[in-house]
Amino acid sequence: MQQLNVKTTPPAASLWSMLRSFTKSKDNSSAAVKTMFVSVLILLVNMLTGVLTARYLGPSGRGEQTAMVNWSQFLAFSLSFGIPSALIYNAKKNPQEAGALYRMALLIAVGFGLLAMTIGIVVLPYWLNSFSESVVAFAQWSMLLCPLIVISQVNNAAFQFRGDYRTFNLMRYLIPLLTLALIGLLIVTDSINPYTTAMAYLLPSVPLFIGMTVSLLRTYKVKLRNASQNFKRLFTYGLGSYGNDLLGQFSYYIDQIIIAGLLRPADLGLYAVAVSLSRMVNFFSTSITVVLFPKASELTKDEAVSLTFKAFRISTTCTLLASLLLMLAAPLVIPLLYGKEFNTALHVFRLLLLEVTISGGTMILAQVFMALGKPKFVSILQGVGLLLVIPLLFVMVPKFGLIGAGIAMLSSGVLRFLFIILNIRFNLKVKLPRMIVSGEDIQWMKTTMNSYIRKKPAGDTQ
Repeated sequence: MQQLNVKTTPPAASLWSMLRSFTKSKDNSSAAVKTMFVSVLILLVNMLTGVLTARYLGPSGRGEQTAMVNWSQFLAFSLSFGIPSALIYNAKKNPQEAGALYRMALLIAVGFGLLAMTIGIVVLPYWLNSFSESVVAFAQWSMLLCPLIVISQVNNAAFQFRGDYRTFNLMRYLIPLLTLALIGLLIVTDSINPYTTAMAYLLPSVPLFIGMTVSLLRTYKVKLRNASQNFKRLFTYGLGSYGNDLLGQFSYYIDQIIIAGLLRPADLGLYAVAVSLSRMVNFFSTSITVVLFPKASELTKDEAVSLTFKAFRISTTCTLLASLLLMLAAPLVIPLLYGKEFNTALHVFRLLLLEVTISGGTMILAQVFMALGKPKFVSILQGVGLLLVIPLLFVMVPKFGLIGAGIAMLSSGVLRFLFIILNIRFNLKVKLPRMIVSGEDIQWMKTTMNSYIRKKPAGDTQ
């Protein structure tokens, strides 16, 4: 009997083929999972960096380093006036104008970056009066990075509307990796202190941001045509979405900014550790949001709502499960990683985990308004949450310390979530889809992942 020549694929080769398909696929679901994978890597790198700085600097040194680093990022992100979101939306709607829109967005970003720099230099001496003069002076010098940070947001928006998530994720990963390497070098050379670690956080991004800007300008070698029309497009949508973007940045930084002005450096150091550890679970929502907005911008209203709630259910379930596990492990994890002096951050850490879970879901649901060209609804309603959290922090922090900050942040997160839900129901006039994950969602996720894992990349041959 003649044997048939059947070519079998070894398991290792099959696995390698699946991995190649995964990395080369440009499908939106593939991009979301790859972005989530990179977010996990960034999470691990940031956690190790945070552990090393906390161990070697202690609560007071960690607080000083946080005060020196946070302000340039906070002001740059807060004064972007929604231009990155406006660039994504308008470039998707008008792809033939993408180059001109990008160049106009860069010009606007430079102006807003200079505004952020000026405000920071003037305000910091008054707000950081509990810190030493050298800490305040360092924070003021860091304001020079504001224009470059705003430009980097525009570049990230360009990578997103181009679907270039490979470069987008590479940039996201390289900066914290270089920071970790510099922190390690400082430890080895016995040069670690709040000032050198602050420089390790701030400086690695500079050559990368400049390089990406030059690369994109070479890609878009176009004249700045229709300048007034493109400025209006970007500025109109940007102002509409600015409230949502601003609230996102305020929710990320405002608690640490206010605590820096109300409590001791050691308290800020404890809170900074609690915040960084609680945001470990945030990678689910941030990874999905990066891909969801550009994708949903191409869909009809019903399709966008359906996709957004599906992403919300899956992401929130994963985030909640991860948060519960961290709550249980916290009494062992915090002293083991950071030292016994950080044990007092345990209770606020648990409150912040709940806030991150709720706010992550809110961020995902907000994308449906952004995608449908209605960012103003989100901005107005979420602004109420911002108006609540600032006075709550000023009332609760002096009275209850770090626990008060956790309660204020959680209260604001719950209110913003309720506002988003009500806005979807009554402003979009749609029936609210179910909120709890089901077997159907899990099956959809499995099917989607299998579809791109098994998909043959373009250009491959049998």
